[in-house]
Amino acid sequence: MGAIAIAVYFAALPAHGSAQSILYVAVGLASVCALVYGAARNLPRRERLPWHLFALGLLGQVVGDAISAVYEIGLNREPPNPSIADVFYLGGYPLLGLAIFLILRRLGGQTSRAAILDSVVVFLAVVLVQWVFFLEPIRDSSRFARLVDMAYPAADVLLLVGLAQLVLGPGGRTRAYRLLLVAVGLWVVGDEIYGLNVSSYRAGDWIDIYWLAAYVAWGAAALDPSIARLARPDRRRLPRLTMSRLCLLAAALLVGPVIMLVEKAHGRTPHAYSVAPFTAAIGMIVLARLAGLVRAVERSRRAERTARHEAERAQQLLSYQNAQLVELDRLKDEFVSSVSHELRTPLTSITGYVELLREDEHDDERRAYLDIVERNADRLLGLVSDLLFAARLQDGRLELKRESVDIRRIVEQAIQSARPRADVAKVQLTSDLTAVPPVSGEPDRLAQLLDNLVSNAIKFTPAGGEVCVSLCEREDGVLIEVSDTGIGIPEEERERLFQRFFRSQAALERQIQGTGLGLYISKAIVQAHGGRIGVESGDNSEGTKFIVELPVEGAEL
Repeated sequence: MGAIAIAVYFAALPAHGSAQSILYVAVGLASVCALVYGAARNLPRRERLPWHLFALGLLGQVVGDAISAVYEIGLNREPPNPSIADVFYLGGYPLLGLAIFLILRRLGGQTSRAAILDSVVVFLAVVLVQWVFFLEPIRDSSRFARLVDMAYPAADVLLLVGLAQLVLGPGGRTRAYRLLLVAVGLWVVGDEIYGLNVSSYRAGDWIDIYWLAAYVAWGAAALDPSIARLARPDRRRLPRLTMSRLCLLAAALLVGPVIMLVEKAHGRTPHAYSVAPFTAAIGMIVLARLAGLVRAVERSRRAERTARHEAERAQQLLSYQNAQLVELDRLKDEFVSSVSHELRTPLTSITGYVELLREDEHDDERRAYLDIVERNADRLLGLVSDLLFAARLQDGRLELKRESVDIRRIVEQAIQSARPRADVAKVQLTSDLTAVPPVSGEPDRLAQLLDNLVSNAIKFTPAGGEVCVSLCEREDGVLIEVSDTGIGIPEEERERLFQRFFRSQAALERQIQGTGLGLYISKAIVQAHGGRIGVESGDNSEGTKFIVELPVEGAEL
């Protein structure tokens, strides 16, 4: 709609006529209304103030335009200089500048030394341009008119500095932010061109396109929903010397020489006494800015060297501590292995003599005592054997004496050996075995695997439960499943189930005997045979199923 109104203004209406003046004021009023409405629709109450200030500032411009239109339409002449319209025109600029300041502050506008230096450089460059091209030429007008005429370039200084800060503002800009940039930029450009052609300007000239387009862009920025997230707030303590900031500093340094060239090209007397001090001040400030940057780089390098040194020391300490831990782990395994060896010999002797005593003892009560001794000695001997086997696994010394193994016979023997324990625990032990091809492996280790899995299932199944062992053929392998209706294993414990010395919380709470080595050893045996082992379980008394896959002779899983 705004583009259509601008097209109608220049193409459809008579040049310098009253219709153009009315449409110009209407476009400005529509922009003011859009600012108020857009802020109310898209922003919470606490964030509307900058946009209300924009609306008030532009309203001052619209009122000034309306007063000028009254002179042009009603009195058929241009308004005097100065006039009441100038009060509204000039009154709007501080409001526009304050709105820009509030927006930058909400987005995290910087107040660091570097940011202040950048702002001062921009301010000096803008003041120099305004002084040479706009303020100096009007020194000869009447005193009051001169003050009014000088106020306009001074007001543009405010907008130009605000525009520069918007350009250097936070990254991640939204469409509303870009529209605001365009609006302020167009307004400043229109003002500057007007200042160069003030004596020949008439309402309806081509310069009006800048102000009309600025009105449209301002209203579109407020109506765009992205106004709610205008840009990401800048959380850096120091603004980076980005390419845009570097270009701005370079442009500020070139302002003085460019002014001298322009004046020389137009045959004017160069304003050397004005240009020289401004250019020198800008150069000194830019030098201070770059010196600060160099100091910041040096501080960063020192901090980097310190951090690297500390990281190297931490890495050395960590390596030393890791070596200590590895050594402690080795000493622990060596100690366990040594103690296990020392225990195995007397335990073997105890079990042998207990067996001899049982053969010669005819007193039932004493035989019962000997049974208890033998049972506990066997349990200790099994524990010692597991500890020795685990130590061998840690050292990587598991070597298999492979041969062709009838795995079904191994499973049947494991079930037969476990049946007395199942009867004592009042657990039903069942099987579902089919004929399968032989596997390549060590019978004793496979028997140990089956004994571990079946005894575990019986141990963790309450009285009245069931343990089922199944065996079947799968592609290139055999599948062994040991399932129970026991207490189940929580999901968070299943990943640690095959770790050395790990015992589930349920086993600890129910004081179920064990060392946490059975499943660790079982996994090592399965992997040594080239197979896989896994577990399926529910969390609460839903039972557990251990699944073992072993390759048949001549095949790999």
